[in-house]
Amino acid sequence: MEVTTEEDQGTNSHRIEEVWVYTETDVLGAFPLPADIPLSPEQLGSQATITLLAGIRANAVSASRQPYPFYEALPTTLQLEYGGRDTLDLTVGYIEETQVILAEDFESANRFEMASTSTAEVVRTEDAEWVFEGLGSGYVELSADAQVLIASTNEQQYDLSSTGPVWLEMNYRCSQQFAVGLAAANAVNSSRIPILVLNPTEGAWKKIYLDLGPVIRTTPDASHYEIILEAYYDNSQDVTTVAIDNFKLLRY
Repeated sequence: MEVTTEEDQGTNSHRIEEVWVYTETDVLGAFPLPADIPLSPEQLGSQATITLLAGIRANAVSASRQPYPFYEALPTTLQLEYGGRDTLDLTVGYIEETQVILAEDFESANRFEMASTSTAEVVRTEDAEWVFEGLGSGYVELSADAQVLIASTNEQQYDLSSTGPVWLEMNYRCSQQFAVGLAAANAVNSSRIPILVLNPTEGAWKKIYLDLGPVIRTTPDASHYEIILEAYYDNSQDVTTVAIDNFKLLRY
C-alpha cells in the first residue's frame, strides 16, 4: 500500500504495516504486508467484493494495531477461482472529511520555540544528512552543555476540539529518547502533557501516528493546544541528536 496526498495535505510518507480485510458479512483478519490473503470462492462466490483498510501501529505500540481512521477504505471486486492468484498494488488517500493542519514541515520556517528553562533548541537544518525530505528538517543536539530541551510550537493555538478522532503524524530520527505531547491552554492556565516517549531509531527515519483523543477528552477546559517536545541528555554519547519533520494534525 502507498499513500497519495493533495497539495494542502503535506507529505505522503506513511507506515502502513498491515491490511485489514472485510467481506460484506465478516472480518477475514489483519495481514502483515506484504500479505498473502486466502479467499474461498465456495465461501464468497465467484465475484467477491472485499474491503481493504490500511493498518497502522497506534502510538508506535505493536499491541495497538488498528485501521487508521483517516485513510479511505478500498472496496475491491475480485474474480475468484480455485488456485487462482491476483496481486493488488493499492494506493490510499485521506477520506474526504479529514481536516489536515500542517503544523510544521520546516520547508521555510521553524515554529518551535525553546522555553526559558531549556538549554537546547530546535533549529531548522538544510544539512542533507539530517533532512528527511524537501528542503529542511528540525534538528536538536544534546550534550553536557545543552542537557535539556523543552520546546513548543509558538502561538499557533491549534483548535483540536472534535467529536471524532484527533491524531498527530510526524517523522523522526533520534539517537536518544525524547517525548512528544501537547500543551493544553485557555485564557488563564496552560499545562504541558507529554504523551509518548520515542526510543532511539539506530540511524533510521521512522513515522508515528499519535492518538491525541485521550488528552483532548480529558482537557475540556482547553481552548487551544500547542505541540510540545521534551528531551533530557542521557550521556550515552558526547552529543546525542533528534531530527524531526512533517508534523500534521488530523481530525474530522
